[in-house]
Amino acid sequence: MNYLQPTDSMTRMTRRYLSVLLPLMTLTWIVFKYYYPFADFFIDSYTYIGAAADRYSISFRPIGYSIFLRLIHSLSVSDTFLVTVQYVLVQGACLCLFFFLVRHCYLAGWARLVLAIFLVADPLVYYTSNIVSSDAVFLALSLFWLTLLLQLLRRPTWGALILQWILLGLIFYTRYVALFYPAVAALTFFVVRRDLWYKLTAIAGSIAVVMAGALYTQRLTHEQTGTPIFSAFSGWELANNAIQIYPWLPADTTDLPSPESHQLARYVSTWFDQQGAAIKKAAPVATTFYMWSPGSPLHQYFDAYRLRRSPLRQRPDTAELAYFTAWNRVAPIFTRYGHFLIARHPVAFSRYYLWPSAKVFFLSPLDVLAVYNEGKKEVDTVAQNWFHYRNNKPQVRSAAIQGKLLAPFPWFFLGLNVAFLVTGIMLLVRRRPIRGQESDRSGRYPFFITCLQLVTGYLLANAGFNIFAAPSVFRYQALPLILLFAFSVGGIDTFFVSFCPTNDKKNQVP
Repeated sequence: MNYLQPTDSMTRMTRRYLSVLLPLMTLTWIVFKYYYPFADFFIDSYTYIGAAADRYSISFRPIGYSIFLRLIHSLSVSDTFLVTVQYVLVQGACLCLFFFLVRHCYLAGWARLVLAIFLVADPLVYYTSNIVSSDAVFLALSLFWLTLLLQLLRRPTWGALILQWILLGLIFYTRYVALFYPAVAALTFFVVRRDLWYKLTAIAGSIAVVMAGALYTQRLTHEQTGTPIFSAFSGWELANNAIQIYPWLPADTTDLPSPESHQLARYVSTWFDQQGAAIKKAAPVATTFYMWSPGSPLHQYFDAYRLRRSPLRQRPDTAELAYFTAWNRVAPIFTRYGHFLIARHPVAFSRYYLWPSAKVFFLSPLDVLAVYNEGKKEVDTVAQNWFHYRNNKPQVRSAAIQGKLLAPFPWFFLGLNVAFLVTGIMLLVRRRPIRGQESDRSGRYPFFITCLQLVTGYLLANAGFNIFAAPSVFRYQALPLILLFAFSVGGIDTFFVSFCPTNDKKNQVP
């Protein structure tokens, strides 16, 4: 079989795949919406909708998805229209990656067929697209961005570079996990075949896009809350993660960086003293409990802060700081306190937070994907008004079936990580010269290997960022799952056919 197909042949093959995949994707989405005629909601959905309805410029989470909601709302108030647009974006991004691998990595017929079936059959794409959340938009933009980086490896043009910057900015405003994306982009630009000026401009521009977004958000937050902070959410997360060492050892809080940190430390210490030994009965597990529970020490300090900083202390019931303002103002205190604890107890933090968080990352709970609408019969009024529902009781054929359908997928994700690792090791070993074999035959599929290295860099950076930042839930794994599956299949194809003497043309760099 000749894997290096002419352009006309590739175009015909692309059209054949599209003529099958597009109708199938359309049909499966129609069937899916028959069983789920309304969009899916959880607590974050109402935050995004509220920020969109009130036209906020900043919110608890990145404002990009709320802007996206306003844009879609200007075209149609239908929730079906919104989630269909999300589905089209996600599947469009998946198709871009699929055709890139087909055209430039010369996948064998079996590999193309397996990937095509996966594109249509992956239920996580359907459920992710149906949720009113930034997940689907983030997934689509990130896939477009990664595919563009792979394209830049082949043809590093200025136009593609500018488009990469634009996508990077959109991703950043959708989810702040994009903070590590410039590092992944830098890996690409280090190896592109262009002059040093292009490489330095590409790297500096990628960093500048994210820095500019962070500084602009920080300025808006300062103007509206009086606190010059880029992400209050990250401050809460850092403190939440750090105090998880408390049940297991007496934290050293001497030399805390500020009086506010000392006050916070007293709240935390008192709370854990009150819990006693009972809190240790469960095995260590990474949790976001301290961020969200009203009775947690972080929220106790937060509630006291709202009253203490009031200009009318004689009337605390009416003189509280606004919730959002106080949420942002305590974040720098939480950040300094969290940094202090982690720096003072790095081993304990690794043992009692990072290790449990890593286990949760590779075997994540379904969380909101386990049941439709978090198992509730009603949606919040803000969603009812935004989508012009007749009532606040969405209809669904079965709220629990998705939990049963998706139950194996965390294990599937874990298995894909193992398969990806094993495949990568096999390719690394196989690329070495083999006795009795010409040395130039050890470098088969050089372009696919380069793509694989870039994707590996992304997956490692994503895992490290998420393990440290917050305990994972399965909806965060939609993008890694697609990449792991696609490049595991591609890697297996490479391993078994790249040394076949009849496929010498497959050696050529596109």
